[in-house]
Amino acid sequence: MLSLVTKVINNIDTVYHQKKIFNVLKELNLKTVFDVGSHKGEFLSYIFKLDSIKNIHSFEPQKKVFAELEQKYSNKKNIILNNFGISDVDGSKNLKINRLTSTSTFSEIRENSIWFKLKNIILFSKNSIEDNYPVKLTTLDQYIHEKKITNIDLLKIDTEGHELNVLKGVEKSLDKKIVKYILLEANLTKMYKNYNIEDIENFLQRKYYKIVKKFKFPLLNFEDRLYVRKEF
Repeated sequence: MLSLVTKVINNIDTVYHQKKIFNVLKELNLKTVFDVGSHKGEFLSYIFKLDSIKNIHSFEPQKKVFAELEQKYSNKKNIILNNFGISDVDGSKNLKINRLTSTSTFSEIRENSIWFKLKNIILFSKNSIEDNYPVKLTTLDQYIHEKKITNIDLLKIDTEGHELNVLKGVEKSLDKKIVKYILLEANLTKMYKNYNIEDIENFLQRKYYKIVKKFKFPLLNFEDRLYVRKEF
């Protein structure tokens, strides 16, 4: 039954939700893309189809999931796969592996939240967190500096409540106007501690980003939001 539930959710994401996002992104002439939280390549499978793409930098911290990602994309010359986490600090942090691996997270979970309880019911589990292990972290500012990257057309972030940490870790690059578009997941539940979408919105406004479009995910209470730096 679990495999059926996850298959339905993943199919909605891949066949409907990601396709809806792709139909907007394909008009943006994207050349360099950063995919933070690649999971099994659901977003990559669409972005890779763009003729304009020159380089994709993928970041996925989960060990087993990354192995699947490697099988799919390790032979693609313009995709760089990285098996570590992205945050606002260098070091390490425990990663909570969820039974639904697309929702594994560095964030602290409100176990009494309605959405976490509902999630456990959907996944037929008393606690859908099945593992917990330390993962290497770095910042995008550090990665961008080491790789000598001067332009990112799209920074996509899907990190289950850790989005603001990722943004704080790329703040210097945002100030240097390296990043044109940002696509991130906005969680509209109260499942994660110390998470507030308004904090993310305020941060992006201070960095001169404005919202372009919202992509609501059917059935579940989150959406993806596309931002552009205001001078573009």
